Amino acid sequence: MTDPRVDRAARPPRGRGAFWATWTTIAVFLAVLALLAVRVAAGQDPALRSRAGAAPLPPRRILVRRIYERRVIVHLPPSAPPLPSRSSQQVSSAGPSPEPPAVTRAS
Repeated sequence: MTDPRVDRAARPPRGRGAFWATWTTIAVFLAVLALLAVRVAAGQDPALRSRAGAAPLPPRRILVRRIYERRVIVHLPPSAPPLPSRSSQQVSSAGPSPEPPAVTRAS
């Protein structure tokens, strides 16, 4: 059969590859983060630059409207006749209701 010592020697150690991959990923992340921090500190961030260089808004124009309402109050003496009140009446006709208009369809 095969010798177990030979099989172990041919395989790379298990934990070494994962260890280096983890540390490489962390190092690349920190390098990119440091690069971005340096650019923001130097004022090269396009998002922040657009706010700083934007033209100031013109002052708002305010329109003041004054509404003058004139009311006339009339005091009638107690001996004066009362004013006629306004009322609306509905008048219904006793005759049959008219026919609805004919519906025509245009093709």
